[in-house]
Amino acid sequence: MIKLVAFDWNGTIFADSLAAVDAVNEVFKFLGVKAINLKKFQACFDIPARNAYIAMGASAEVLDRKKVEVAHVFHTNYEQRAGKVRSRAFAKELLIWLSKNQIEALIFSNHLHEPIKIQLKRLKIGKYFNRVLANTHPESAFRGRAKAEKLKDYIISKKLSAKEVLVIGDSIEEIEIGKELGFYTAAITHGYCSTLRLKKAKPDFLISNLKEVIKIIGNLNP
Repeated sequence: MIKLVAFDWNGTIFADSLAAVDAVNEVFKFLGVKAINLKKFQACFDIPARNAYIAMGASAEVLDRKKVEVAHVFHTNYEQRAGKVRSRAFAKELLIWLSKNQIEALIFSNHLHEPIKIQLKRLKIGKYFNRVLANTHPESAFRGRAKAEKLKDYIISKKLSAKEVLVIGDSIEEIEIGKELGFYTAAITHGYCSTLRLKKAKPDFLISNLKEVIKIIGNLNP
């Protein structure tokens, strides 16, 4: 029985793929690298972000030398765009349904904690999430992955079993985390990763919109 749904933020609840592409292109302008489009971004996105930048055409040596500046350029330009980004279709409908059915929802993200809280307030959906697990330093996602441990520690603190948790995300990372920890996994298309990449990662469920989660949980919960 599903008792908790762990949502990724960027590209999953927050429909910010184009804003992210624009911010990456500002980084590439700073580095003197050719701009990319959404298709290229979805083919290369990864965490640590350093790996994604390299796959998209940046030099590893230059990235390592200018990582502080890169993080600053990305986050500054991204946040300028974030205020106009909407939530994914059916996000609020799903969150209301989870609340009515006493299923906890949380966000676990590589993004920064305070900017997420600002957007949750703007979109009027913050009250539906019990917790936001996110980063506090702009360079965190550039260097490595931290989402898995944060989520694992939270699940342990709530004394939940693996099969009481559903992880929903738009990238390979969430699928890998869910599989590693034994959770159910649902990958949502049209976010940060291409549909082909998501299929290859073999999530338990592949969805195109968040409303489908209601049926998935209905089938999992007797």
